[in-house]
Amino acid sequence: MAELWMPSPELSPRVKRLREEYWSFYERDYFRNEVMAFTTGTDWDTVYNPVNWGVVPEIFPFIPSVVDSLLAGATVVPLPEGFWERSIPMRRALFFNCVLKDHLPVHILDGELIVGGQFSTALSRCLTREEAARFRPAVDRWFKDLVALNAEAVGNTGAIPGHIIPNYPKVLKLGFSGIKAGIEEEMSREADPEAREFLEALAVSCDAPRILSERYATEAERLAADPDTPAERQAELREIAAICRKVPWLPAETFHEAVQALWMTHMLVMAAESYPGAGLSYGRIDQYLYPYYRKDLDEGRLTRDRAAEILQCFWIKHNYAYDYQGRIGANQGITSGFGQLVTIGGCGPDGEDASNELTWLILDVIEKMNLLEPKPNVRLHAGTPDDLLDRVVEMVAKAQGSPFLLNFDENAIRGLRWQGLPEERLWDYAPVGCLENTLQGDDRSGTVDVNLNLAKAVELALNNGVNMVTGTRIGPATGRPESFKTFDEFYAAVKRQLLALIDRLLACAAEADRIRATWEPTPYLSTIVDGCVESRRDVTAGGPRHSYITVEGVGLATLADSVAAVKKLVFDERRVGMAELVRALMADFDGLENLRQLLVTRGPKFGNGDPYVDDIARDLSEFWTTEVFRRRSPATGRRFRGGYLSWNYWIAYGPLTASTPDGRVKGRPLS
Repeated sequence: MAELWMPSPELSPRVKRLREEYWSFYERDYFRNEVMAFTTGTDWDTVYNPVNWGVVPEIFPFIPSVVDSLLAGATVVPLPEGFWERSIPMRRALFFNCVLKDHLPVHILDGELIVGGQFSTALSRCLTREEAARFRPAVDRWFKDLVALNAEAVGNTGAIPGHIIPNYPKVLKLGFSGIKAGIEEEMSREADPEAREFLEALAVSCDAPRILSERYATEAERLAADPDTPAERQAELREIAAICRKVPWLPAETFHEAVQALWMTHMLVMAAESYPGAGLSYGRIDQYLYPYYRKDLDEGRLTRDRAAEILQCFWIKHNYAYDYQGRIGANQGITSGFGQLVTIGGCGPDGEDASNELTWLILDVIEKMNLLEPKPNVRLHAGTPDDLLDRVVEMVAKAQGSPFLLNFDENAIRGLRWQGLPEERLWDYAPVGCLENTLQGDDRSGTVDVNLNLAKAVELALNNGVNMVTGTRIGPATGRPESFKTFDEFYAAVKRQLLALIDRLLACAAEADRIRATWEPTPYLSTIVDGCVESRRDVTAGGPRHSYITVEGVGLATLADSVAAVKKLVFDERRVGMAELVRALMADFDGLENLRQLLVTRGPKFGNGDPYVDDIARDLSEFWTTEVFRRRSPATGRRFRGGYLSWNYWIAYGPLTASTPDGRVKGRPLS
């Protein structure tokens, strides 16, 4: 039996101490990355947008108190002259810079080599009184519709931050100074005042990392000047100060500079979006950090052990997203994850293996650290070397499933090709969040924006569009089930109900998308997502080259198994009458266990290589995803697309979905 994965005794004393310091949630009162709210001080301000959390139904009852308590405890930020005359993107950029310059705490922990640790914010939306008067009713109307959709188990939706891979290699190569220069060049050619104002907001946002990094440099210099600081640590602090004076404003030249620039850039995305990391991912970190690593080794500036220690310090940083959850024991804290994903391995442009020495070093870091974040994913493909595959399998056996092995290049690339993404870039994909494949640097994937309960369609088809659980009509009248003379009639009803569910859920999703694009731009993130400068549109407003709202299907097997059971047992074999089946479902099989067992044992089940049900699952999948893919959000032009990611909704929607013809009883989870 493989021994449990534990932190390695080979960790350096520095890393052991920093790792233990992170886990000391209760004792560490001198440094906590808990939510810090910042307000303009107006009596109409808001620092929390429920649209950002629409896919987390368990917090719906608490949203009003969260909104009020965050605002009540918010720090008032003095505003620059002329602030209220500027556009929302410019106000957001200026406000963020003011927070970074004077209000976000700066703290360097003893021994750390990568600095920057307080990034959980609740930032003012910087709206005027008139804008707030339109924003709040829009949110209230959307939220009322959302709550109803969730209560009926149709699904849920929001406009969720994160779930994107910014163009981090661009930051390392150009620095924000180079990015800003490119934006200013675009400004010089832009005649439209609104577009020019947007570009100016992005240019101002490029100053954000420099502002905060210089404060960290000053703090490092202060600590280095303390006579009580050991000489070795003084030297490290002076090096940290020099690095922070340089990156990420200027291009990185060394491995240490690259990792520090990477963390500061990433950390500030979380701060700017007031979202602690969910789905904000790095992409193929072993590919774009490798040139810095190799160059430093070749020139004698770096050893493998020192590189490992730098990466281990970098690893620890991501876990501070959990500070308040860890302290209160919340289930989205130490027992779950925010999905700040790193990807290693995989193929190159011609299908060749792209793993390198840094791939192996990162595997060592993952194994030795035993931390929740960043989430590690290994891309595998037909040409993955045997020794690398053996190493990864050994780690998975020890680590109870880490690193993830979810993205096999040949299959992943086929899926991306189906979406019409550029053929020449498909090889360089990476997953975000949990397992969702995207392109790097210009793809706003929106991979948890919408969650659709597919199983509800068969329930509605068997009750003429009326929810069996609540008794309310939520679908079209497709006929009483006893009137279906053929399976095709029943199947057509299922598809009509599925379309109706999609229509209603996507209308709510489009409104969430409009609200966020209108009232909550994120100019800082837009500086490092390609397409936003060229399109003159924010990342929230369809600015990236590729911009999606992904509809995640929940309960496919429940749907397919149920349809297959009706086909076989009601229509093909006529062992169960339609009226008999519907009565049993309405009664949750109470006193009808023999019938339920017939459905369980004789109904075909998806996933067993049985074409009878697998063909139904395939047809329904193609049907609903094709319908979704035809649609776009009216406000932003973002394309809807379908996917499968059940998250925890397969459990949550069990009690809200009636008993189903596959033999599942109401209350039990979906597939």
